[in-house]
Amino acid sequence: MSSAARALVTGAAGFIGAHCVRFLVSRGWQVRALDVHAAPADFAALGVECLQADLRDTAALSQALRDITVVFHLASVHLDVGAPYAEFEAVNVKAVAALVAACAAAQVRRLVHVSSVGVYGHVEHPPADESAPLHPENDYEKTKRAGEDAAREAASRLGVDLVIVRPSWVYGQGCPRTEKLLGALRRGRFFYIGPAQNLRHPVYIDDFLDGLWLAAAAGPEVAGATFNIAGPRWMTVQEMVATFAAALQVKPPTLRIPRWFGYWAGWAAEIVGGALKINPPISRRTLAFFENDNAFSTAAARTALRFEPHTELLEGVRQVLGNC
Repeated sequence: MSSAARALVTGAAGFIGAHCVRFLVSRGWQVRALDVHAAPADFAALGVECLQADLRDTAALSQALRDITVVFHLASVHLDVGAPYAEFEAVNVKAVAALVAACAAAQVRRLVHVSSVGVYGHVEHPPADESAPLHPENDYEKTKRAGEDAAREAASRLGVDLVIVRPSWVYGQGCPRTEKLLGALRRGRFFYIGPAQNLRHPVYIDDFLDGLWLAAAAGPEVAGATFNIAGPRWMTVQEMVATFAAALQVKPPTLRIPRWFGYWAGWAAEIVGGALKINPPISRRTLAFFENDNAFSTAAARTALRFEPHTELLEGVRQVLGNC
């Protein structure tokens, strides 16, 4: 793609968004960053134009889209466990439809909408391809599914070139969940809830960014398509955690607690977290990590986008540790 391309990255202050901004700059793109939070300190030195505004601010959004070629839409309500459903819906659904309309008005060449494999919920017959049944379970997953529907409807009606990507668990430096897992293993405080034989499918941040790049660069034949973007392989939770422990050179955890105890501990933590207005260290959503099968086919992305993830989990975690 031409180095003259101008990109807007929404959610640019978040883990994936910040990496995406730096990735694009390194490839010669002019980048505008939009987030409700302040931009990372290094953005100014990189020549990134930073706009601190809410995605739902229509005037700010119109300004952000001025002269933009490609939009990478990463902004969402995600880790805020205590947020009401209305907040998830306002950002993950209604603001998505408004963004598509704004892209149409600004004549954006392509909108890459980042959804989530969370829309599948528990995968009953892994690996799931893009046609698998959708069974979202929590407010985040439900609104990400609704956001996909809203984006498709608006794009079809307004003639916007839309590509939807569904990332599996993206890990890397700066990822709160990666840091939380590493911290618990370092302190010897990690424990399993239940047998931990369900499947997870991690993807290293660099591999995911390659997938985003390819989704933006592909020809008009992929307009309207949806792609799973995941790592080289899936594994059990126990194997995944053991790999993190191996990278840290610590003993893998052995402590297990029963599901019922995990459920009630999560419920109690949510109550306390809500009262203190903080995200709890454990919640009922944590159970999905230990129960749901998350394994995905990337055949469509490999064929249409030529996506090829290369980073095995042990190598990826070692890179995270090397950058800390």
